[in-house]
Amino acid sequence: MTQRRKRDLSGSLEVDGWLLHWILKSEQMWSAKGDHVGLRLSVERSDETRRELILEYPFRELPGGRTARPDIDPYRLADDIRAAIAAGWKPKSRGRPFTLICD
Repeated sequence: MTQRRKRDLSGSLEVDGWLLHWILKSEQMWSAKGDHVGLRLSVERSDETRRELILEYPFRELPGGRTARPDIDPYRLADDIRAAIAAGWKPKSRGRPFTLICD
């Protein structure tokens, strides 16, 4: 079975006064437990490394059992970062990565 190559995706954006940099952390895949792990993006502050935000986008299944690779929309990404801030992610704090599963 062939493996899909991970895309080289990254970018920068400003959300609510925070300069942030995002990068593709992993493509969607199946975990060892048989569950699926969606596409994951890592978001951090551009000026200094602090608490990482991981945005996970669930699988989108296509007919025939295939899965679609989601495209990254900067407007949706900004909205999802705002949702993570509302859910408790503090870009200036330290600690473990904060994970938000997006719809």
